[in-house]
Amino acid sequence: MKRIVIGLLFGFIVQESIAQQTSNTPYPVRPRVNMDLEVSFPGGTYGDLFDIGFGGSGGLDIPVTRALYATGTAGVTSFYRKDSETRTFIPMKVGAKYYITRMIYGQAEIGTSVGVQQGAGTAFIFAPGVGLSYPMTERSSVNAGFRYESWARDGGNIEQLAIKIGYQF
Repeated sequence: MKRIVIGLLFGFIVQESIAQQTSNTPYPVRPRVNMDLEVSFPGGTYGDLFDIGFGGSGGLDIPVTRALYATGTAGVTSFYRKDSETRTFIPMKVGAKYYITRMIYGQAEIGTSVGVQQGAGTAFIFAPGVGLSYPMTERSSVNAGFRYESWARDGGNIEQLAIKIGYQF
């Protein structure tokens, strides 16, 4: 009986030590550059004014651990108003991206958005989201994701659901 218990315990310890070597993080672990195209569906206080938003962004992911990356993102987003007028903003955000599996990640960022047009103002941004990073080669992947963004500003908030697709290298 002792030999069976010792054998099972030894097998469990060996299995656990092998599991620690297996990584479910993306390959390879190094800084990455992202280029994304985005479509957003506005809501909130300004949801009645804007129909849809389009934009693009570039970002940098810097590894902190094998699964956690510090992120920085900047881009341009244009909201198209129902009265044919366009409002353009430059959002700049920092945050973190955590890979739950090798391809699926959760991301949260905070930052600020600066309006390009006179009187557009600035806003504080909070943006949690999820995404999928599908490897194409050893050094590149295609990204797709969903993100909720809240832009808090005087006079009303802009809330949006954004869908992004991009390339990471």
